[in-house]
Amino acid sequence: WCLDWYGPYIDKEQTDPVGYSDGIARVTRGGSHNTPMKYLRSANRMAMLPEDKHAMTGFRVVQAEYPQTAPLSQPKDEYAVSQIKWDWTSQCITEPVFTAPLVYVHEPDAHSGTPFFKHNHQPALTWCDNGDLLAVWFSTNEEKGREMVVLSSRLRAGSSEWEKPRMFYQIADRNLTGTALLNDHQGTLYHINGVEAAGHWQNLMMTLRTSTDNGQTWSKPRIIAPEHTRRHQVIAGTSITKEGWFVQACDAGPGGRDGAAVHISKDKGKTWTDPWDGASLPDFKEGGTGTTIAGIHAGVVQLKDGRLMALGRNNSIRDKEGHLRMPMSVSDDMGKTWHYSASEFPPIDGGQRLVLMRLNEGPILLISFTEHPYRTPKEERGMMFTDKSGKSFKGYGMYAALSYDEGKTWPVKRLLTDGTYRFLNGGAWTQFFEMDEGHAEPRGYLAGTQTPDNMIHLITSRFYYKFNLAWLKGNESIISPQSLSD
Repeated sequence: WCLDWYGPYIDKEQTDPVGYSDGIARVTRGGSHNTPMKYLRSANRMAMLPEDKHAMTGFRVVQAEYPQTAPLSQPKDEYAVSQIKWDWTSQCITEPVFTAPLVYVHEPDAHSGTPFFKHNHQPALTWCDNGDLLAVWFSTNEEKGREMVVLSSRLRAGSSEWEKPRMFYQIADRNLTGTALLNDHQGTLYHINGVEAAGHWQNLMMTLRTSTDNGQTWSKPRIIAPEHTRRHQVIAGTSITKEGWFVQACDAGPGGRDGAAVHISKDKGKTWTDPWDGASLPDFKEGGTGTTIAGIHAGVVQLKDGRLMALGRNNSIRDKEGHLRMPMSVSDDMGKTWHYSASEFPPIDGGQRLVLMRLNEGPILLISFTEHPYRTPKEERGMMFTDKSGKSFKGYGMYAALSYDEGKTWPVKRLLTDGTYRFLNGGAWTQFFEMDEGHAEPRGYLAGTQTPDNMIHLITSRFYYKFNLAWLKGNESIISPQSLSD
């Protein structure tokens, strides 16, 4: 531990510098027997939140006169965000809307000072009261890396282009896997993030920040789950129950089959509890029960009767016909116990994350993928969709499904494409793919939100989509089954 607040060195000579007058993190230096050499050097400046504590960082007492040097002031941020409240009612569109995929992850300008690495992934998305959309994601060279930072981009109200990325959250040389954003519909934005003791995403604590000025400034991070442990890998998609409670899903472990947890706050983020009873992972099977959600990267919604429903990746369950399906978990005691069953949807796997949310209009929306392009047997790939004439065809990739009976049936399914041929780079694990009338984006980590004008906004690992319920339900589909070949 060092006394200095973390901040950039200034480009001039200093005598007896004491660092900055304020900040969010204190400097740490050195390391232990398991610290990589590039971080072990005493010249390397890492950082930790002042309230954080773990076995990897200690201190030495130094007794000396404190320098009389004046501390530095943090550089002033000239970034400005409109504080004019957006009139959502005048923006409502009732006719079907679907916009072509738009890149939201741009490279920053070289002179901006914003760090940007080769792997940009695991996004979160929310809307702001001024009409803007705010997207955040981590940027790193490797997912277990300490160089990881969280960046943000903004789509300002009325604009058709996402801004260049800016630094959103950094605790120097600490892994920051897992980010979520929430607008509480009462003027406050919430940002929840995991923080590792070092690299990797295995043992994280959870931090929370708030903003009451549309994300222009944020409060200092507050630790809401202090233990660096499992069950703290934050998943985008925080929701609010009818009681006003916050529900935050987290992966229960770093493995692909460790399931998911929920953390619940009944006081608007001040205190959080994990209802888990400490039991080991159950046997995720049809009709089984346990205290962990089946599937990682789970989406969670509250049903009208108060129960919680979750869908997740892996921990697949066989249906009555013997087919592997995406697992569904339902809890009637607010996350203490989960009941498992096979959903009607195909399972997803590496490089894929679903969205599960309740729309303003009432139905539950699932956005997922018809298969994994490399791990699903060829004969099992694709799903059946219906065109405007009522004919069935097989489509591939990202789709949306709607349920009007609280997850029992999903009568509306639509491939998320406008039918135009494109050759695109989806970034992260998605990379290059073809999009046309029968093929949508095949992989990606998804995050979604719905603005008060009922428009649905979706981001994948690199692209932004916009559509509405009218388009999902509409029979104006441009897909022609005659042009498809299975």
